[in-house]
Amino acid sequence: MFPIMVELQNKKVVVVGGGRVAYHKIKNLLRFNVHVHVVSPEFHNGILELANQKKVTLYQKEVEYEDYQDAFLVITVTDSRSVNEKVAKTANHLVVNAENPELGNSIVPATLMRGKLMISISTGGASPTLAKQLRNQLADQFDDSYESYLDFLYEVRSLVKSKSLHADTRKRLLQEVVQPIYLESFEERETFLRKLEDY
Repeated sequence: MFPIMVELQNKKVVVVGGGRVAYHKIKNLLRFNVHVHVVSPEFHNGILELANQKKVTLYQKEVEYEDYQDAFLVITVTDSRSVNEKVAKTANHLVVNAENPELGNSIVPATLMRGKLMISISTGGASPTLAKQLRNQLADQFDDSYESYLDFLYEVRSLVKSKSLHADTRKRLLQEVVQPIYLESFEERETFLRKLEDY
């Protein structure tokens, strides 16, 4: 599989299934500001609460092709293997089959988020448990300080791009700000930004 980050805002995302596993998949999707369409005869209480909050749209029914034919991403998490397989085989775009990843064409990796920093880990469906374990180990290394650090890096990159600088100068400045001192010190960040204004 080819690893890629995909923007899902303003795309139709359908989750087929309404149980506990579906609830956790939906909660993960909501972290990325996605509005989820959920098709199932019954719904977990957590999914019903999300619907009350207008975060998901529910379709209380057995799934049909028309429910997902125009979906950009479909995630199948029903307790029926035959339903999961049918949806995975007939969907038109990205498909995640939680029960049998080989039937889909996409996998949702274990993901660590620190603001703009996103680290995703996949075992190709071999062991989602190991992927989550590795993500948790990385959480200690990449703590909450990375959130403001990435905001700083984004600001620097935007400023550098806005200036008429020689390519070598741009490269040098962007390489400098990834030195550990800028992760560790807000004061050094402010000093760098003031220096950048003089270019």
